[in-house]
Amino acid sequence: MSIVSITDTDQTGAKALTRPRRAPHLRCIRSERRALQPICAIVHGSIWRIICPSVLYIAYCLTLLCPIAFAQGRGDPLALPRMEPCRNDSHPLLPSKWRGVFLMAPFTPTQLVLSEFFHDGTLPATLVNLYGVRSGSIALFVIGNKTYALSGNRSDLSCEELGDARWLPLPRDLLAEGAQCVGSAPISETSVEWWKIPIQPAPLADWVWFKASDRTPFRLLFEHPGDHLAVLSSFAFSYQVSFESLAETNLATIAASCARARRAMHLTAMHGVLDAMRRSRSRADAEIKRLFPEIDVGCPPMHPRWPDALGMTMFLTPLNIGYNPVPAEVLYSWKLRAQRTRMFWPADSPFVNDDALMLAAHGYSVIRKRTGAVQCIPSLPGTPRPEWLREAPCSCEATIDAATPLTPYGPVQILRCPATPPRLFWTWHTAAGRPMTFMVTPSRGDEPTALITLADYYAWVPGYASDESAFARPTECGNLPLRSRTNLGPPGAQPAEPCGRCHLTPDKPR
Repeated sequence: MSIVSITDTDQTGAKALTRPRRAPHLRCIRSERRALQPICAIVHGSIWRIICPSVLYIAYCLTLLCPIAFAQGRGDPLALPRMEPCRNDSHPLLPSKWRGVFLMAPFTPTQLVLSEFFHDGTLPATLVNLYGVRSGSIALFVIGNKTYALSGNRSDLSCEELGDARWLPLPRDLLAEGAQCVGSAPISETSVEWWKIPIQPAPLADWVWFKASDRTPFRLLFEHPGDHLAVLSSFAFSYQVSFESLAETNLATIAASCARARRAMHLTAMHGVLDAMRRSRSRADAEIKRLFPEIDVGCPPMHPRWPDALGMTMFLTPLNIGYNPVPAEVLYSWKLRAQRTRMFWPADSPFVNDDALMLAAHGYSVIRKRTGAVQCIPSLPGTPRPEWLREAPCSCEATIDAATPLTPYGPVQILRCPATPPRLFWTWHTAAGRPMTFMVTPSRGDEPTALITLADYYAWVPGYASDESAFARPTECGNLPLRSRTNLGPPGAQPAEPCGRCHLTPDKPR
């Protein structure tokens, strides 16, 4: 039984629609980010003061977190993902009454949470049952400008008002004024429309992806925690597990019970309630199984190694309201001791493409402009070692054990990886090694350059045999002084920490 059950006649005919040691490479990422920000601002001007610290950062990071697979044949040339025009520019509207289940990833290194929403727009009110994938559970009821923590059952319901909650019932329109549909492209075989939403501080953006089939929210991404979509916007990244319209709910009964509740002298704090979930010694196994039977906290041991050759493509989503997802390609050859991540800019951009080019012990950012000019900045580490991921302190937070609409390629592991606190990574990959998604959270919500950055993978070809010419170093890079990995950074900065355990570097070139 759920924390606050809505069963019997309330759901007649309803069913689910789907079933602290900082690692060397993370210390290196911190140093790279510090070094790249001033360089990018100088080279690219206003666009790269926002885009570069996120897109170039992920071009560097996502190749480190790419999943592993055994070599296969080359196959066809890698196809870049394409964004088709939006089919409908009107804002999607949710039903007046609905039930939805979402898997939510937090901004902080706590735990994944499975949420069950019930909404009744005639009140309006929203009930959400939260189940920690590792521990704890709680029911929260939002009506008017009040939020209550619920306990007990339908015949003996207790409501406790939360004093610091500023939530409102969820609106039918999840998009704010100024939201734009930028195009249509699938995510993990689900056809979706990509909507970006302007937020403060400008020019940042949140994103919501709506399913093309029924225009329900398939995925949500928030740049920093907020209250505007209640608990949804309190989490960084959420996926829809199931969604359905309801004919009736019993939220009016819950509202009547809470209206009769006595106001406590000292209101409970929201953060205390949510923290109690994490500290709980119990887990709502039955409810988790009911809502998402394929999810499991058990994770097989991982001893991954990169294939000696790899090719893949993805969309990179920068959180600047002025720019749209960028298609990118990654080529890797350990035989050639080389890796290239290339980002392709649209025809109206002054830039053709950007490469994060890693050659043996050295790395370069290569910018090609439509004027024909090429700029090269020796700011990156060398080629990643194939076995680097064995050193990464990622933790497997859950597995999805079967093919579902979220996991069309089979079982998936969901990994959480620490970075410079409080930043962290979330990445999904199949048991067979296919990458699905990667995202990194910001260091501070008010830091415009510390963006959540997102990659969605498309073509994936382990064993892809890249031609040596793909890794050719431009002549503009030939006479540049190479900055030592031990003194990378602005003048007067502390020496950067070594990257040699994960990358080829001048001090560890083998």
